[in-house]
Amino acid sequence: MAAVLLVLLMCATPALCARRCADCGSTIVPYPLSTGSDCGDQSYKIRCTGTHLLFDTLNNSYPISSISPESQRLTIEPSPFLSNTCITQDISTIGVQLNSSLPFNVTSSNTVIFLNCSEALLRSPLNCSSASLCHAYVNGSRGGDIGACRDAPICCTFRTGGSSTSYMIRVMESGCRAYRSFVNLDSSLPVSRWPKAGLELQWVLPLEPICKAQSECDSDSTCRSDPNLNGGGGVSRCFCHFGFHWDPIAALCAQDVTCQDPDGCGSNHNALIAGLTSGVGVAVIAAVIGVFVYRRHKRIKDAQDRLAQEREDILSSGGIKSAKLFTGKEIKKATNNFSKDRLLGTGGYGEVYYGTLDDGTVVAVKCAKLGNTKGTDQVLNEVRILCQVNHKNLLRILGCCVELEQPLLVYEYVPNGTLSDHLHGKSKLLTWDCRLSIAHATAEGLAYLHFSAVPPIYHRDVKSSNILLDEKLNAKVSDFGLSRLAHADLSHVSTCAQGTLGYLDPEYYRNYQLTDKSDVYSFGVVLLELLTSQKAIDFDRAQDDVNLAVYVQRLVEEERIMDAVDPALKEGATNLELETLKALGFLAVSCLEERRQSRPSMKEVAEELEYIITIATAKQIE
Repeated sequence: MAAVLLVLLMCATPALCARRCADCGSTIVPYPLSTGSDCGDQSYKIRCTGTHLLFDTLNNSYPISSISPESQRLTIEPSPFLSNTCITQDISTIGVQLNSSLPFNVTSSNTVIFLNCSEALLRSPLNCSSASLCHAYVNGSRGGDIGACRDAPICCTFRTGGSSTSYMIRVMESGCRAYRSFVNLDSSLPVSRWPKAGLELQWVLPLEPICKAQSECDSDSTCRSDPNLNGGGGVSRCFCHFGFHWDPIAALCAQDVTCQDPDGCGSNHNALIAGLTSGVGVAVIAAVIGVFVYRRHKRIKDAQDRLAQEREDILSSGGIKSAKLFTGKEIKKATNNFSKDRLLGTGGYGEVYYGTLDDGTVVAVKCAKLGNTKGTDQVLNEVRILCQVNHKNLLRILGCCVELEQPLLVYEYVPNGTLSDHLHGKSKLLTWDCRLSIAHATAEGLAYLHFSAVPPIYHRDVKSSNILLDEKLNAKVSDFGLSRLAHADLSHVSTCAQGTLGYLDPEYYRNYQLTDKSDVYSFGVVLLELLTSQKAIDFDRAQDDVNLAVYVQRLVEEERIMDAVDPALKEGATNLELETLKALGFLAVSCLEERRQSRPSMKEVAEELEYIITIATAKQIE
């Protein structure tokens, strides 16, 4: 009888019972993980062999050793070694390669020990030094599986979590041939007390269940078209009724909690009704209403003041100087009421004006066009992005104004135009050393967005016209209107492809998955502009060479990369200078790899540029 009652209680919410998959052996399969077509969420598929669970990657399968539905994480066992070797079996599939279109990602809790590495890894960002944790692992481990690795002296240690590693752990013949991963490793412990090897993955919380008819939803939800997809996209979901919200962990519509009063939610309401019906005179009622209106007005005013202070605090936390909320009067005075002779530029989003504040600070004021919803969204998005960053190579926001009809942003003024102006306009020629400096500064700014900003930021519109130069030709990355925040444990942001023709990552254009590698591709085109002094798209070139990236890649395949270099840079150049020109060209082409997994991270690009600059500087010393 008790067992029957327990089953009835578990199935009190029929939608939950219908959606969660049956246990796999002794292992519970929590929602949204799916082992069959009639349970779980079909985007979260795993496999049950009858006794244990398997997680499928693009080309391999790994046993699941643990699942934590509370934190939405699971741990898979790394691939075993080939017999009597220091090579993991999944080397044939280049290691763990997650499908980036699915909601699973490598978490930042993993410490990866790469083993049997080639000398090329000594120049990588990995820690391959003699003090690396991997040596402690190799020397302290027991058992035959690790024995062969003691004869492979080069090993490296790596902590996952950057956006470039959140969907892969790569092993290959030309890199490292084996690996082990440990979750939440305490490096102070001896190897004998390390946890069992495992790679932790996280899944994104699921949306409401997909449905085809109301019968597939429970009594607290309605089957209707998904409003987050354009026109519904032909997809319907079980959306919760008013007064309920979707609980993705429990997989049901949970009732909203609106009252925290321990004495009961209805007590105040009943007291008010009793008071009003007790025959108190009209004057008393009027007085009560008057007090209510006054208090309501005061609450609204206090809320507005708090909001203004919060915005100012947020702005201040991201700027070198104290960012502030400007009044409409201040902005109009600074720009001479947006006089046309103060206009610096016009774009699809709106206009930028030159201005001078009362303290003499020279500023640039960006304002969205009235009635232009897209422009307004971009300016507001830029406020949200810029208040979280502070780097010398990123354009600095001084504040914003919310009093006028259109949102306004106030920036530091960078007076020397854009990189595009200097490369393609009538400005003086930029020297090779100056171009390298601009490239390095830009790469450092973008690397900061990808690896140091919390959460990471994808710029989404990297191009030469968005790189500003000050009076000393120092670079400032600008225009964050299309930028997106990313979750540190996710490999991509799904969004409609936007950007500029000639700079747009073809993989992003195909699958609408924005990653840090999309910025790397765009920056690769900027490097080609610096190398060639040519435009990203130029219809004056031959029909097949209109796109600069395609044009240079063809020359590289024909082993004629130097034919693309600006003749003014080659003229009188020494052999060492020619080598740095060629090195930048190959770095640019590596950023333009078709598959984003093959592109370097922006941090690696910045380090390579620093190395090229070191060579160029050594040339000058000689």
